[in-house]
Amino acid sequence: MVKRILIIFSFWVLGLFTLMIISSRPSDFRNFVPRPPNESVEESVQVTPVKHDDPVVLPHNMLCPQWAQIAIDVGWREEDLPMLDYIIHRESRCFTASYSNTDPNGGSYGLTQVNGYWCNSSQWYPQGYLQVFGVLEQCEDLLYPRTNLLSAHLIWLYSDREYGDGWLPWQT
Repeated sequence: MVKRILIIFSFWVLGLFTLMIISSRPSDFRNFVPRPPNESVEESVQVTPVKHDDPVVLPHNMLCPQWAQIAIDVGWREEDLPMLDYIIHRESRCFTASYSNTDPNGGSYGLTQVNGYWCNSSQWYPQGYLQVFGVLEQCEDLLYPRTNLLSAHLIWLYSDREYGDGWLPWQT
């Protein structure tokens, strides 16, 4: 009897595990940490707009509130908006065309001052990390607000996965 229960339980666990593997999208996809697609396959990652039933309530003291809705649309969580707003203001004073050529690795671009490291070729990503996701074609594309905020979110997710702190790339 115990043997039969163990066999049934094993099949149940195996079935549950299989179901988890074959599911096409995690239940909380905004917290899903993307990994670059296989580099041998050239495939673009499509942006999935995030739908909200309730209006997003912005903090009253935001310095760059005009970028909050785009940030939410590309996957930023509402609770991350105050820190993201602080970073946008600190890095670019809310201006999309901000470029710092004094930063290493080819400068930093746009609202969040994404460093050229993320869009230039490297030994690990010959096309560039963000290019592998299909987010942009060249670093100058980071001057577009939607591209910049999506790229910053991908970098945040990478840093959170690898180092446990998504804001690490923006620490001074």
